[in-house]
Amino acid sequence: MKILAALLVVVAPFAAAGGVPEGEASWRRTETALALVYGTNVLWQAVADPVQGKPYFHPLATPGGVVLSDLRPVDHPWHRGLWWSWKLINGLLYWDEDPRTGRSEAATGLLNWAAETRSDGSARLTFSLSYHPWDGPPVLAEKRVVGASAPAARGYTLDWVSEFTALTNVVLDRSPAGYAGFSLRLGPEQRRWTFTASEGRSGQNGIHGQPARWVKLSAGTNAPAVVIFDHPDNPRHPARWYVDQSMPYFSPAPLFERLLEMPAGKKLVFRYRVIVMDHDPGEAGMNRIQDAFK
Repeated sequence: MKILAALLVVVAPFAAAGGVPEGEASWRRTETALALVYGTNVLWQAVADPVQGKPYFHPLATPGGVVLSDLRPVDHPWHRGLWWSWKLINGLLYWDEDPRTGRSEAATGLLNWAAETRSDGSARLTFSLSYHPWDGPPVLAEKRVVGASAPAARGYTLDWVSEFTALTNVVLDRSPAGYAGFSLRLGPEQRRWTFTASEGRSGQNGIHGQPARWVKLSAGTNAPAVVIFDHPDNPRHPARWYVDQSMPYFSPAPLFERLLEMPAGKKLVFRYRVIVMDHDPGEAGMNRIQDAFK
């Protein structure tokens, strides 16, 4: 956790726009979920249910009330809003779930979680996870920290840090399609929105499989948008991205080109920044935020 604590710095890029008015942000908490309520809308909700295994964020909405995320859509019922899942670990499938049992071939186990909330709507969430065959010992451990900035009129930030430790020799692999890792599944309303990337490319055909420092899905200039930033210290930065306009779905995919081997004891840290906005500031604004993401 020392590495995570050192890396996690929550930055609110929209702080200059002012925070939420006093009393508008409130918390709703159960044993398995934490939600930030902004006005009459759920701004974001983190679900951490040991029965489900993989923690996720849904709904994920703009301060103006535009819900972005989709949960367990019919075409891919294992997609969970904003979430993390490996594809193959040592040859076992951790991604897809059997529709009859709701279980993957191997288990992503939530060991514990905790949340520190603040009156301004900011929070720090921590998770401990274990990756293992259903009938075997853990092969990979994860310590995860997500820092949520206080919401402002224009948007808010989620800073995500995942530190993985190999408990035995581990091979992280993917299907031929190349996806695995940090992912966001959006709702059908966002199919009409446009993907753009830091390197000036746009659309699925222009971005899919290409390296980029950030990728954004936007309804247009000064309209709602969501962007994922790949930290410059991440393995294989700048990431190659998996992008699917038809879902829509996008993911910085560190295994897109090839598998990754972790000898026992090796640690890997992945860090991402997600910004949810009601007013897309354009490419120049995104690049300024990327330059500050260090």
